[in-house]
Amino acid sequence: MTSVNKKRNARKNQEPTSNMTIETEDGTQADRPKKRPAKKRSKVVRRAAQYGDVNEPILRDFVKATIQTGVKQLSTEFLNLKMETQPCNKPKTGHEGHPEKNRYKDVYCIDDTRVVLKWPEDSPSDYIHANWVKINGANKFICTQGPTEKTVDDFYRLIWQEKAPCVVMLCNIMECGKKKCEQYWPETADGQMILMDGKLTVKIAEPAKEVEQNILLMKITVIDDKGTSHNFEHWQWKAWPDRGVPELPMAVFRLLIRLKTASPIVVHCSAGIGRTGSIVGLEIALVKFCAGEKVVLKDIVKEIRNQRHGSVQTDAQYLFMHRVLLALAENRKITSPELSAFVAEYDKVIATKNG
Repeated sequence: MTSVNKKRNARKNQEPTSNMTIETEDGTQADRPKKRPAKKRSKVVRRAAQYGDVNEPILRDFVKATIQTGVKQLSTEFLNLKMETQPCNKPKTGHEGHPEKNRYKDVYCIDDTRVVLKWPEDSPSDYIHANWVKINGANKFICTQGPTEKTVDDFYRLIWQEKAPCVVMLCNIMECGKKKCEQYWPETADGQMILMDGKLTVKIAEPAKEVEQNILLMKITVIDDKGTSHNFEHWQWKAWPDRGVPELPMAVFRLLIRLKTASPIVVHCSAGIGRTGSIVGLEIALVKFCAGEKVVLKDIVKEIRNQRHGSVQTDAQYLFMHRVLLALAENRKITSPELSAFVAEYDKVIATKNG
């Protein structure tokens, strides 16, 4: 073999490597508004690897089952599931004993999994409308309502007690002309909030910046009266409508990749069950795919509702969860005319439900 041929073969063996990294770096490129330079995505690449490999045969089985069921039947499936699981037959004494701390009286916080506030020890109440949700037996998520004016203190007691490394906010302060969540961080970058009669002080360590379209990252510092501090990341998704779904399905996956190593993750929307339950369910599905376990979203939603009552509120959110996982399949080059037809039907249905 000539030296020229050797060099040509060497280039053939080397060239695909960098391209392959960019093309398949996390399986979420389909709906990115703009393609970013590889350097800016390197952290996401590294975090994506922490999921392990998605089991492709299991993913193909999910796609096949979803397509065979169809959009209309999936909506019916969810409505039947909701009817079956909506009655709350579990004890909820904490919820009933603190009506002033519940944003919505018909969104229940069950005793079995509720987060019990133990800090500070001299507090007269241990209640917050928040529940643990496990993944593989470990307490991975704390699903909670958006703080009210009366529960901001309790919200920070929760963060301080559990040393939560991040908070994911899936709503806006105001939606459709109604207040959906109290602003629980300082109004200005150099401001502060004094909570619990001086026991805690909240400051902004780094102001909010847009890391992806409509997704903001802010860093917050909490300091107690002894000078001990705790820092956490605050992620806010501003474009997920109440009882609706986002336009970009894979943005969920990209956000979960960024949070993969965090635990526990505090997640809230307004009620803490609809958008919150949807993103938690998708994390469970992704973990199952990587473990080679069969994924049935109906069973996953049942599992979440057993821990955080009422999670996943609408059939649109249930359909969206399926759509996200189909988009994952599309990015893995799992496509077919039937899949395209399902997506087209999904888009029509969601357009009517999102108004």
